[in-house]
Amino acid sequence: MSLNLQSHTISQRKSLKLKGTKTSVTKNQILISTGIVSLDAVLDGGIPIGSVALVEEENHGRNAELITKHFIAEGVVCDHSILIADVEKKPEAIANDLPKSIQEESFQPTDIIAEDFKIAWRYSQNPIYDSKPHHTSISFGHTFDMSAKIPVDELKNLRYWPDEKSQGTSYSELLEQINTIITKGGFSTKIPVEQRRVLRITISNLYSPIWDSNDMNVVTFLYKLRILVRSSYATCLLTCRAHTIDDVVKCRMEHFVDTVLILKPMELSSCADYNGKLIIGKLASFNTFLYEPLSVDWATKLTRKKLCIEKLHLPPCLNDGDDNENVHTKQLSCASTTSVLNF
Repeated sequence: MSLNLQSHTISQRKSLKLKGTKTSVTKNQILISTGIVSLDAVLDGGIPIGSVALVEEENHGRNAELITKHFIAEGVVCDHSILIADVEKKPEAIANDLPKSIQEESFQPTDIIAEDFKIAWRYSQNPIYDSKPHHTSISFGHTFDMSAKIPVDELKNLRYWPDEKSQGTSYSELLEQINTIITKGGFSTKIPVEQRRVLRITISNLYSPIWDSNDMNVVTFLYKLRILVRSSYATCLLTCRAHTIDDVVKCRMEHFVDTVLILKPMELSSCADYNGKLIIGKLASFNTFLYEPLSVDWATKLTRKKLCIEKLHLPPCLNDGDDNENVHTKQLSCASTTSVLNF
C-alpha cells in the first residue's frame, strides 16, 4: 500500500497556519494535542495529523473515556471540526460532559528571598521559578478541569454518528460518513480550499457486539480508514475493550493503526496513588526514525479535577528484620567455609 505522507511535511506547509497545532522538527510533522499535557509528552509532542491512534483498555476502566473527552474538549477550545461516533452511548451525551479549560500560570518569578538562604548564596539574586510542568506554547495544549463542564452553547462544529439519518451501525456506513465529511468539508489534501481546518474523529467502543459487521469487518474498516485519514487534515482516536477482542483480531487491528496505547488496572497495592497503568504498544513514526521514549511503562493518576500520566515508580522491596538477619548469617557462614584451593 502506497501512503502519501508528503502532504503533511513542513516544506509544503510553510505558509499554512492551523489553529491548535505545532510543528515537530524531529518528525517533520504537524501535531495536535490530546488535551492532556502529560500524555503529549509521552507521545513525543502529540498526535500527528493524518494518523490513527488506538486506545485499548482492560477490565471496564474509564480512563479511555476520559482521554476521549479531553481529546474532544481540546478540539472545541481550538475551534476544530469534530466527529463523535459511538454505538453504545449517545454521542450527544459525550459532548455534554466535556471538561472545561482552565488557565494555569507557568512561570511565576518572585523577588522574595528567604533571609536564612545560606546555601549557594551567589544565586540569591536569581528569580525563583515554579518546578511544575509548563506549556511551551500558548495555543497548543490546554489544561482541563473535570469538575467543570463546557457549556452547551459553546459546542460548535460538532457532528454525531449515528444520527437521525443513519440507517444502521455498520462499519461501511460510518466509513462513508467520514469520507463525505472529509471530501465536502474541505479536509482532503487533494481539494484546494481558502482556509484549512483540522478534523478530529473519535470512535468509541470499537469492536462492540452492537456493530454490524456483515458487509465489512473491523480489520477492513481500519485499513480503509487509515487510507482516508492519510490524505486529509484529520486525526482519528479509537477506543476499545481489549479483553473482548480475540488475540488474532487484536494483532491485525494494531497493525493498521499508527499509535497503540494499552490501559491496564493497577494490581499493586503499594501503588494506591495510581488508578492504572499505561503501556506504549506502538508509536507513530513518520518521516523519521522510530522515537524511543524514556519508558514504556507509565501510570495514570486520576483526581477529582485532573487526569495525568506519570512515570511508574515502584516502591523498594524491604524485607523484615528476620530476613535481613538470615541473609547476614548466610553470608557469614559462606565466608567461613573452607576454600577448595589450599595454599
